[in-house]
Amino acid sequence: MNLQKCLTASLVTALIGSLILITTGTNAFAQQQGKEVAKGKVAKGKDAKEKGVVKGKQLVKDMFTTAKFNPRNAARGDWKIEGGIASVTQDDAMFKKFKNHGPIMIYTVGHDDATAIVDIKPTGCRTVVFTMDAENGGHAFRVKLRTKRENDSPAEANGKKTNGKKAKSKKAKSKKGKAGPKSIIVTYAAKVGDAKAEQIVLNDQDVPSLIENEWNRLQVTVKGEHATVTLGNKTIKVQHPQIDQKKKVAKIGFSFGSMSLRNFQLSE
Repeated sequence: MNLQKCLTASLVTALIGSLILITTGTNAFAQQQGKEVAKGKVAKGKDAKEKGVVKGKQLVKDMFTTAKFNPRNAARGDWKIEGGIASVTQDDAMFKKFKNHGPIMIYTVGHDDATAIVDIKPTGCRTVVFTMDAENGGHAFRVKLRTKRENDSPAEANGKKTNGKKAKSKKAKSKKGKAGPKSIIVTYAAKVGDAKAEQIVLNDQDVPSLIENEWNRLQVTVKGEHATVTLGNKTIKVQHPQIDQKKKVAKIGFSFGSMSLRNFQLSE
């Protein structure tokens, strides 16, 4: 009988110990999940399955469903924002007024390590440019994208011609018969005095062109001095110390033709 009592007591003690361990582990896991959700590391439900949804602390999520949205600044053009799409056509007089700069969508919001996603539909654009401006001035990071039309030859897609004419860039004029500028990923050297900051090309492989009259998704992630750019099915990684700057603006603009946007997200 004493042996049976001892075995029963030992079994009860073991069960209680197991329950304590399970409860402690469950609480610890729940606390960790809570912390990660707060930090934006854990996606739940539908968000976990959606492609291209920016995870983390959301700084900007502009789906263009309202005419006004803070901190959006639709500049240098007569932007139409309705039905989830922002669209504009370059005005030549305004282009000249702003010293050969076309329409631009600007988001003034401080960020450092961050991810941006934007859906772009170019029509007759020569160049589309995504930029992160440094807090202390200048461009910390920039992606310059050419547009490839459906009937373009490879040379035209790389910038040799625009709408059947030779590109008006200095490079195209100075090197007759050779392609103009391609899509590139760049940063800029620290500015010295009044001299213009030197552009530094970062990519060591071809950057895709945007497809004319189609929606193209551009995703950019910067972390420290590293950056990752994804366009279509291609991902390119680059690195430079000048990328690692506190940033104050994320923006996207273009020159010539028309452009539509239907999604702009930025998160840290």
